[in-house]
Amino acid sequence: MSIVKVTLVGATGNLGEPILDALVNEGVFKITVLQRASSKSKPGHLDKVQVDTISDSLPIDELTEKLRGQDAVVVCYRAKDASEQIKFGEAAAAAGVKRLIPADFGSCDSNGKRERELVKLFDLKQQIRESLQKLAEEHEGFSWTSLVNGHFFDWGLRESFLHFDLKTRKAEIIDDGNTKSSQATLAQIAKATVSILQRPEVTKNKMLFIQSFCVSQNDVLRSLEKAMGVKWEVEYVESEKFIREKKALADQGNKDAIEDLVFVLGAINGNWETRPDFAMDLLGLQDEDLDTIVQQVVNETAAK
Repeated sequence: MSIVKVTLVGATGNLGEPILDALVNEGVFKITVLQRASSKSKPGHLDKVQVDTISDSLPIDELTEKLRGQDAVVVCYRAKDASEQIKFGEAAAAAGVKRLIPADFGSCDSNGKRERELVKLFDLKQQIRESLQKLAEEHEGFSWTSLVNGHFFDWGLRESFLHFDLKTRKAEIIDDGNTKSSQATLAQIAKATVSILQRPEVTKNKMLFIQSFCVSQNDVLRSLEKAMGVKWEVEYVESEKFIREKKALADQGNKDAIEDLVFVLGAINGNWETRPDFAMDLLGLQDEDLDTIVQQVVNETAAK
């Protein structure tokens, strides 16, 4: 199986941009960026990619025709519901696409029982994978790969999603802060995506786990204090109390509380290194250096 023609959906998002960069920089793919007709966003590399549009409602027949002749489809935006993501799988299989990488890119293992109980999104992601596996069994030649990368480290650090506030230099640490979890930079996730497309046989119909490093919150705190040259103010929070409080808010529709649940689950149950489906070697990836990445983020933030 050889993958050359790739359609990227969500190319102007926080993850889509580095994935597009990685695909273009590899120099071997013929890339189509698929956008909704109403989208005003312009992707990068307009001299090297083709841009196609589709009706905003993503009609299945139109989507199938848009994907016909493509070897792979990468979806990297958060859909409003599972049915929209499942539609990409159905259209890709019907169009003869060889590989679909769905918009998983998980901070947490969405197969986990507790993860699915606490965060509806993870239950939806499992439904999407089950649908893709069924399609793979029904359509010879169609396959999928789902990528789980832990917390988006550089983006999460910049935006305080990881509960380190670079402006106030305050950190919220879960339990004693010593539990290690796998986390990945946007560039590492993009590199893994390209690697999957270059290794279609060994990545076929699998949920793969990757990282940039496996570190504790205390490791990150030490690195931040080193990079900024100042001590941080730290608040320690008991994980189960945090989960109870955030779950109550999430059940009322509080979106910030949902993100907080994703954060804590990734922090306390996100070590991929001992998993049999840990795919760093399979994908030819190497860990990055925590201090180097933290210093880059600190410098970028200070320059704004």
